[in-house]
Amino acid sequence: MQIQSKRLASALAGIALVAGGAAYAATTSVSANAAGGKKVTSVAIATPAKDNDYGWNAQGVAGLKAAAKSYGITKVDVVQNIGYNNTTSVLRQLAQQGFGLIIAHASGYDTQAQQIAQQYKIPTVTYDVASEKSPGDLTNITTSSQQGAYLAGILAAKMTKTGTIGVIISASDTNWYEMEGGYIAGARSVNPKITIKTAQIGSASYDDSAGGKRVATSVIATGADVIFAMGDDASFGYLQAISTAKAKHKVWYIGDIGDFTPIDNQHVLLSSVLWNFTAAYKTFIGQIEHGTFGNHGYNLTLANGGISLLHSKYIPASVWSKIQTATSGIEKGSIKVPDTTTAGAVTKLLK
Repeated sequence: MQIQSKRLASALAGIALVAGGAAYAATTSVSANAAGGKKVTSVAIATPAKDNDYGWNAQGVAGLKAAAKSYGITKVDVVQNIGYNNTTSVLRQLAQQGFGLIIAHASGYDTQAQQIAQQYKIPTVTYDVASEKSPGDLTNITTSSQQGAYLAGILAAKMTKTGTIGVIISASDTNWYEMEGGYIAGARSVNPKITIKTAQIGSASYDDSAGGKRVATSVIATGADVIFAMGDDASFGYLQAISTAKAKHKVWYIGDIGDFTPIDNQHVLLSSVLWNFTAAYKTFIGQIEHGTFGNHGYNLTLANGGISLLHSKYIPASVWSKIQTATSGIEKGSIKVPDTTTAGAVTKLLK
């Protein structure tokens, strides 16, 4: 989940302004239907970084394309690598083109997205703030990613041979804190005395691949042999460090948001806490067409498939069975996963 700033002005190329004003433009992407909503014929997503990160950006784009396909929508515009300095310009130009739905794919876009949505009356999706709703204009996605991280903690505790596991975050991010806490709680549900090493690259180092490699190497040096690490592009550094580890024991990597299997050449990817946005986007398109968009947000959970744990071939059947049992417990409410939204809450849980 990215909030850091970087500028890539070239991302603006190819976004043409449509003359005639927002009200006119909006009529080109939607049409009234009998239910009082509007038929969505085009969608767009703006991402802070490239969509080949196997994580946040990639999952957002893949989810929108899948949702659009399910509705027969063939016009899907992806504006990637825009950073944060040009957010307002990009979102305004998308609004002026009259897309039926705009995904402002970063929590750092929330303020600008809210302004553009209300100015141009274009249905827009933001992130992380459940109160960001406005009928017809604005809605949000939140996550219960700590649920998937709890399962990752169980997996780590079951797979460790050294009795030491690690967790690394790339930034001071609410989602990362939640997953860090979920992981700690899951691991301790298996072994209350397990040693857990925590580390952070920086305050906003989502795309710091070199930092990811450096910090992962330091955590490996502590004896951790299963490491849950969150990042975006920092994940490439984690993967490199773990793939080339000189430890005397096997070191496993648990990723986040996306599936790194296609680039796991050294077979170190044990699993990943996956985020899937498809159902959320499908829900929003349906809400637009039924005239209810902006009344309710969408929370990614284990129960609705928005959060899941990757079942890799390296996970023994007996371990996966325990993970499935825990999944059922979380979904039914018999297992309560702590929601640690701050660094302080994580520290308190760890102690």
